[in-house]
Amino acid sequence: MLMVTPYFPPTIKGPSLHVYHLVKNLKAQGVYVHVHTVKFGKTENELGFKTEDARDLDVSYFKPSFDPRRSSDDQPISLPYITSTISESDSFDLVHIHDFPKLCNDALILALKRLKPKKLVVLTPHGQGVPAPTYNVSSKLYWSLGIPLRVLRSVDNVITVTPLQKQAFDEVCEKQKVSMISEAIPPHYFVNKPNFLDDGKLKILYIGRIVKEKGISDLLYAVNALLKMGKNKIELRCIGPDYGFMQEAFGIIKELGLSNFVSILGPVSEEQKIANLDWCDVLVLPSYYEAFGIPIVEAMARAKPVIATKTIGAMSLVQHNKTGFLADFRDPKGLADKIAYFSTNANLKYRMGQEAIKHALQFSMQNMTNSHLDLYQKLVGYAL
Repeated sequence: MLMVTPYFPPTIKGPSLHVYHLVKNLKAQGVYVHVHTVKFGKTENELGFKTEDARDLDVSYFKPSFDPRRSSDDQPISLPYITSTISESDSFDLVHIHDFPKLCNDALILALKRLKPKKLVVLTPHGQGVPAPTYNVSSKLYWSLGIPLRVLRSVDNVITVTPLQKQAFDEVCEKQKVSMISEAIPPHYFVNKPNFLDDGKLKILYIGRIVKEKGISDLLYAVNALLKMGKNKIELRCIGPDYGFMQEAFGIIKELGLSNFVSILGPVSEEQKIANLDWCDVLVLPSYYEAFGIPIVEAMARAKPVIATKTIGAMSLVQHNKTGFLADFRDPKGLADKIAYFSTNANLKYRMGQEAIKHALQFSMQNMTNSHLDLYQKLVGYAL
């Protein structure tokens, strides 16, 4: 099995953690997996991952032409990543590629299927599948050229991660080529019952990249709206690596006078992330688009309610008024109103937290791994 992903630990973005856990669990079941990925510099502290965290895995890191993580298009480009994958693909039963649309991955898929049309290629997009209203001009132009559709029609199977994402891909692919396998989280995230620190302060947590499309500015303006409501016993912590928005976020914090209420912690270790999940009353994820949303499931497994915008990921994960709330895009006041519910209803977080645990149980690592293995074996026609 050749697993191909532009991002892999120690770099944390999009498919990184999903692929990491999938590879680890496949290996535990006796499946040989070799990973091709791109290695960026100075990523050792992203969410606490270090290169040695993958020391027991067979990983080839290829040098990028440049580090795109601070750019708006965020497109990793690496010619060795493409050429080595094509040249080494004959040694594997199938090639599983993660992340789409991405210029480097798209070029790889089209070249691989042209040069080796019988090679089985599986694609997990980790994206919503169609251009979103929030896409920038270059992304919309890229879709208009028809390249993403050519890529989708070239692969042998597309793995989606939520029902809504599958529905979107069903409309642009042959339905029989579209599967659905939910992402998952490790067992150590799960708790048995809600546990909150009732200290009179409303504690809000954000987990994700510090990037514009995650809606961080909306969250900061929501905190400002809460203060204007008189909710001055609040604290927001933001966890995640900077992908080009950190300075602007600090500018908003300074402009609104939020320095006593907001902390941007940057990347933290896995243990620190879980500690912050246990600290918070509610996780807020105001993204403009999200195919899945691992932090949502992580929070629910720790018995924490979630407020998230109506992305195809969140609408598949958050049970509105049961495990949390769904919010409109770019609506800081509406976001603030939903956060405020937890300061006026002391039992709400406990009730939603209990429901969240039950809902999170379906996203087990074992189910996710077994489903992938079943699909691989169905495609190749024999046991791996």
